[in-house]
Amino acid sequence: MSVSFFWRRTSAEAASSLAPQALLKLVPDWSEQPELWDTGLATGVDFHCSVMDQVLLECCPIQDSSAGLAVYGGEPRTDLWTNPDGEVQEVTVVTVLEPEAVASAAEFLSNAPYGAWIFANPQRMTAMVRELGFSTSWDEDWACRVAGDLQDLADFYRAAASAGDAMIKYLSC
Repeated sequence: MSVSFFWRRTSAEAASSLAPQALLKLVPDWSEQPELWDTGLATGVDFHCSVMDQVLLECCPIQDSSAGLAVYGGEPRTDLWTNPDGEVQEVTVVTVLEPEAVASAAEFLSNAPYGAWIFANPQRMTAMVRELGFSTSWDEDWACRVAGDLQDLADFYRAAASAGDAMIKYLSC
């Protein structure tokens, strides 16, 4: 099973007016809508979104309420689903950040010392990936990938904030 996490910039109007399933259709998978990827309106990571989230929550000396926004935080948009037993259940389809939250996340990411923190805390990173249930061991290559993906995410949020965009986020398992 592969875990991917996708971010998609969109207008505040679309984020506030569209139903959860319509918002989900705006979020491309890796091979879909290449023009969105090429123009910087979509980004994604494979495998370690939970590590990225945990690093952001732990890397700042002062608890910043914006720390949790970049990956998982935001407003869950839910829909109803009927399981095979006929029980109706609510399921989160996507998560949405309004433009103000995108700006907060962008500011947080631009000031967060995540790269330095990752490389200064290899024992904590080793423990973290174990706590999160990864079977892969933490190593220098993985540290570089996570730090690079966080830098790319910071750039992505900065561009979205500059444009006044909202953000749609989707976890694919």
